[in-house]
Amino acid sequence: MARRSTTVAVITADIIASSRYSRRDRQRLDRVLRAAFRETERRFRGAIYTRMAFRITAGDEFQCVIADVPRVFEILTYVRAVAATGGLEPPLRFRASVGVGEISVTKRTSPYEEDGTAFVRSRHGLENLSKGRGPTRWTKLVTGYSDKNAAADAVLCLADHILEGWTVPQWGAVRWAILRLTREAIARRLKIAHQNVTKRLLAAGWPHLKPALGFLGQLLAEAIRTHEAVQRPYAPS
Repeated sequence: MARRSTTVAVITADIIASSRYSRRDRQRLDRVLRAAFRETERRFRGAIYTRMAFRITAGDEFQCVIADVPRVFEILTYVRAVAATGGLEPPLRFRASVGVGEISVTKRTSPYEEDGTAFVRSRHGLENLSKGRGPTRWTKLVTGYSDKNAAADAVLCLADHILEGWTVPQWGAVRWAILRLTREAIARRLKIAHQNVTKRLLAAGWPHLKPALGFLGQLLAEAIRTHEAVQRPYAPS
């Protein structure tokens, strides 16, 4: 019997306008980004397949592999929130492409030493973002299924528009909302009144983005089921 491949989500990202930062701030940028991933690993235990690797020589790019594919956009938004609240000025932001597919060369110390269709799709999506003209785009999904890519792109185009206008305080509120903390619990974390938490989340459009993340999770779960059905060997009755 043939060995079934592992389906993963690969995030390939690059820092937006990294040249704006001074040399000292670029060193801080590296620390902020790595701290964001350490925090993400702690909050989403078991979801990371291969830890982040950062390549300054590749256009300030980084990459990681996610095992919990349906939650990849939730995880990505959390990383963005932690990075944006890391104290850099301007706040750290990055484009990110998510490629979903197989991982063939696996269990290496760096995702740049791994390979598979998920990596190819993620790279293709980032190149597409870099070449794109028109509305500002931060995020792309490439699954191998054109209908699912199109559905995700419609949602992500609107989501990117919402994210573009977030302030650091709004990112801070969203960070904890992703983890499903109550308004009161978020208020204690941020040391503000819970009414102000509500104001920040409403101003950020979180009530609209939250179901969008849920939709993307369902879409990815369906993509995995479709892929596994194709892989499943035929068993004669």
